Amino acid sequence: MATKIRWCQRCRAEIPQARLEALPETRLCIECSKKVGGEFEVSFVEENLAKGGSLKKNYGSVNIQKTRREIKPEGE
Repeated sequence: MATKIRWCQRCRAEIPQARLEALPETRLCIECSKKVGGEFEVSFVEENLAKGGSLKKNYGSVNIQKTRREIKPEGE
């Protein structure tokens, strides 16, 4: 497999190859990911299976929603 080179969108440093192998879609180096709190914001939404108008809470499952954080270069 060819070696990929990707640059951090925040600090413009080269992202280590081991990180790219573990997280192929990453856009941040390890240090910047720690500083911004990760690349994704994760939220959990409970699915309510109760009939409409019912006061009973009947949750079936939990859906996980991941959205990418907006990444701004350092100094902006």
